[in-house]
Amino acid sequence: MAAVEIAEIREDCLQDIHENIPVIMEDIADTIPSLLPHDVGASVHELFSRDANIMMIAIVDEQQRPQGLVDRQFFFGLMAGRFGRALYTRRPVRLLIQQAPIIVPHDMLIADFTQNILSRDTNDLYRGFLITRDGRYIGAGSTLSLVRAARQQSEAAAQQAHKTTENLKKVISEISSNVDAVCQVSATIRDGSIALSGRTQAQARDIVEAAASVEEINTAVSDTAKNVERARDLVAEVNEDANSFKLVVTSTVEAISGIVSSYQEMVESLGVIQDISLQTRLLSFNAAVEAAHAGQEGKGFGVVADEIRSLAVRSSEAAKIIGNLVTESSVSMKRGVQLVEDVEGGLEKIASQVSAVDSLITRIHSTTRKQVDHIDDINRTISSINKVAGDNMAMTEDVNATCYDLDTKILSLDEFVKVYDREG
Repeated sequence: MAAVEIAEIREDCLQDIHENIPVIMEDIADTIPSLLPHDVGASVHELFSRDANIMMIAIVDEQQRPQGLVDRQFFFGLMAGRFGRALYTRRPVRLLIQQAPIIVPHDMLIADFTQNILSRDTNDLYRGFLITRDGRYIGAGSTLSLVRAARQQSEAAAQQAHKTTENLKKVISEISSNVDAVCQVSATIRDGSIALSGRTQAQARDIVEAAASVEEINTAVSDTAKNVERARDLVAEVNEDANSFKLVVTSTVEAISGIVSSYQEMVESLGVIQDISLQTRLLSFNAAVEAAHAGQEGKGFGVVADEIRSLAVRSSEAAKIIGNLVTESSVSMKRGVQLVEDVEGGLEKIASQVSAVDSLITRIHSTTRKQVDHIDDINRTISSINKVAGDNMAMTEDVNATCYDLDTKILSLDEFVKVYDREG
C-alpha cells in the first residue's frame, strides 16, 4: 500500500475523532432557560412547573454575563418550607442563587475541566456550571453532561479503534502481499548488479589491455616521430650537399667552357703557323732557285735555304698534328661539357626531389606529432573510463550490500506481519 493511502487513512481517522467526539466545553453546552437577576421567583416556579426536564435555570444580566444558577431541587426545597411559596415567589431570583457559579470558557478541554473538578470538593460534582464565550453566556452543563461526553468519547474511541484495526489489517495485508514482490525485485536488482559487476570487471580488464596497446602504439609513434626528425635532418644535409655540388659542377662547366674557347684560339693560332710555314717553304724554294742561278757563289745560301725549307716542312707537319690533337681535344671537351651539363641537370632534378622528400617528411612529422597528441588524448580518455569503471564496480558492491540488507529487513518485516496477522 502506498504511503499516500496510509496518510489518507490516518487523516480520515483524525477527522472522525474531531467530528464525532466532544472535545471542548462548547461541545457539551446545553441550552437552558435564563432569567434576569431582578426577575421574581414566580418566574422560576413557572418554568420548572412547565417542563419537568429542566434541572436548572441560568441567571444572566442584560449583557448576557452569567450571575449564577438556580437548581431545581434546591428551589422546590425552599418552596416546600413553611411560608416558602409566599416568601420566594415575590423575591428577585438573585436571592435564590445558592452560591457563586462555576464559569467555564467555551474552548477549555473537557478532559482538563473534568480533572479540575475531580481535584476539588466532591460537592462540586453535583453542581452545574455555566459556559461562556468572550465572557457571555452560551449554555450550561452538569455532571450528567460530563458523563454523556465521557460515554460518547468512549464509544467513539471504541469505534475508531475498531476502524483503525480494520484499516491496519488492510495495510498489513497489503504489506504482506507486497513482501514477496519486493523480495523478487530485490533479487532481480541484486542479480543484475552482480552481472553488471562481472561485466564491469571484464570491461576493466579490456580497458587495461587497451591502455597497454595504446601505450605501445604511443611508444612506436613517438619512435617514428624521432626517426622522421632524424630523416628530416639527413634530407636537409643531402639537400645542402647537392646544392654545394651543383655550384661545383657549374664552376666546372664554366672552366671547361673556358678551356674550349682557349682550344679554339689555339686552332686559329695553328692555322697562322701553317700559313707561315707555307710562306717560308715558298720563300726557301725561291731562295734555292736564286742560289742555283748564282752558281758557286750561291751554293752556301742554297744549303741554308734547304735547311729552312726542311724546318718549315717539319713545322707544318707538327702544326698539323697539333691541330688534329687540338680538334680531337675540342670534341672531347664539348662532350665533357655536355656530360657536365647533364650532371648539372641531374643534380637539379635530385635537388628538386630532395625538396619534395623534405616537404613530405615535414608533413609526415607534423602528422606524427598530431598522432602522438591524439594518442595522449586517448590515454587520458581510457584513464577516465577506467576510473568510471572502478566507480561502477564500487557502486555495484554497494548495491549488492544494500540488497542483502534489504532482504534481511524484508524478512524481519515479513515475520512481524505474520506474527501480527496470527494475533489479529
